[in-house]
Amino acid sequence: MSEKNNEVTPFTEIQQSETNINLAVQQAQKMTEILDSMNIEKATFKTGATFHRDPKTNVATLATDGLMVQQGEHTTTVTMRNPGSTDKQAIEELQNPKPLTQETQGSFSGKSQPWASNTLAQLGDDK
Repeated sequence: MSEKNNEVTPFTEIQQSETNINLAVQQAQKMTEILDSMNIEKATFKTGATFHRDPKTNVATLATDGLMVQQGEHTTTVTMRNPGSTDKQAIEELQNPKPLTQETQGSFSGKSQPWASNTLAQLGDDK
């Protein structure tokens, strides 16, 4: 989205240039906001980009060639295909998500591994 004129840059144009993660997230949030306001749960654009809001998880996913932004209630994830990787290699890797260690989850939260361990245990007790 341009700061000057508030226009939405097509999601596919972000992928075609050197990807600016901040711009990708900003555009995905704006596009999601627009599609949600129109009560659209799933859409395919002429460019090949897709949008889907999972009704079970409420996660919105925007994807185009080599770029995907997933927006949940509390986190946003940007996934890009690495330069030199094929579409087949990338899609295979997407099928095998790697769980995050408690150390990584603690760091992400600005805390420690023991904090993550205790918090995850409490979440398990709440279920």
